[in-house]
Amino acid sequence: MYHKKTSGFTLIELLVVISIIALLIGMLLPSIEKARDSGEQIACQTNLRQMGIAMESYIGEWNDWIPYYEIWYGDHHRSKLQVNADGSWFWKKNWEGLHALANSYLDPSGDAESMMLNTHQGLTCASWRGQDELTGDSDYAKIVRTSTRHANGQHLVPYGSNNEFLGTQWRASADAKEWFYRKKSYVKYPSNIITDGDNAYSYPATNTPYHYWGVINRTAPIENSRKDQEANVDMLPEYRQELRYPTGDRHFQGGNVVCMDGHVDWQTQERWHAAESDHRWREWNADLKWRIPR
Repeated sequence: MYHKKTSGFTLIELLVVISIIALLIGMLLPSIEKARDSGEQIACQTNLRQMGIAMESYIGEWNDWIPYYEIWYGDHHRSKLQVNADGSWFWKKNWEGLHALANSYLDPSGDAESMMLNTHQGLTCASWRGQDELTGDSDYAKIVRTSTRHANGQHLVPYGSNNEFLGTQWRASADAKEWFYRKKSYVKYPSNIITDGDNAYSYPATNTPYHYWGVINRTAPIENSRKDQEANVDMLPEYRQELRYPTGDRHFQGGNVVCMDGHVDWQTQERWHAAESDHRWREWNADLKWRIPR
């Protein structure tokens, strides 16, 4: 009788095969991770491009005025704001009924209550670390996920506005005489100016545990967020401590932004806040209008 010899892996051969497979996985994982990060960066840039188109639509409809921070990101959709000559003001519309004006320009149907900006259902960044706060079943998470007003009000948003240059309203000052506005035609080089972008962890405020503010800039140190500084003040190297509203660093150690001409740009967070990047945040010869809205 002939004995049929069975063949199979020896233990050493099996270990060699496993080692080769592990080596291949180790070589492929960085590429897969990089591809995923690239996809998230592209999705984020698409969001910002949509915001740039929406802003341009607003500028075209509102006689060249750039949307100032509160009405764009904040709580009021064409609301009745009464401003008095002495600088005092109050809402004529119920506070709970206010919504971000940006929603009406981002939503295809023009719905101001669509929660399109900075919410889980609308435009958000998949790489945004603050997104962890929005997962779960807590009442807070449910509210923020479904309301532009609550998301921005709780400083838990993936995108921020360059309000130090574009214009801002009641959140900048309780005195309406200090609110300021700007037209696009006042800006000589709109392709230089950042309008919106990824935001990052900011210096902790005293009244909230959340630090992903809806504003970004490189000109506001901790001790004074309203006064202009001299040009080319270098906020580095400790920009995380020196800047109150830095850009994000979640896309390859850098942040995406959209500029006033609608194009999307990327740079490392460190480069965004370097002195030679100051022209991306403000333009010193651009006209500025201080006025009390009626």
